[in-house]
Amino acid sequence: MVSQTGRNDPCYCGSGKKYKKCHLEQDELRDQKKRQEAALNAAKVAKEKETKEEKSSSQADHTQPKKGWFQKMAGKVGLIKKVSQQRNIPQNKGG
Repeated sequence: MVSQTGRNDPCYCGSGKKYKKCHLEQDELRDQKKRQEAALNAAKVAKEKETKEEKSSSQADHTQPKKGWFQKMAGKVGLIKKVSQQRNIPQNKGG
């Protein structure tokens, strides 16, 4: 089990001073820098992931034929889907 140095405990460096008077401020600054670096790395990873998703979605859009608004709605509403499947209306060709 790791024991942490309390503020009023003697400093770990052996100076005989209390930890809060000796190394507390330096350790807090070091920890703050580590947290900032971790946050920057997390933001960088999130941005890279977002760009990869955008690229993959844009590539997927190019491979599939574009749909009209009626076909888009057909996928969302069952009744319209049935109507769109039966929508082969013959055209008048002279007469």
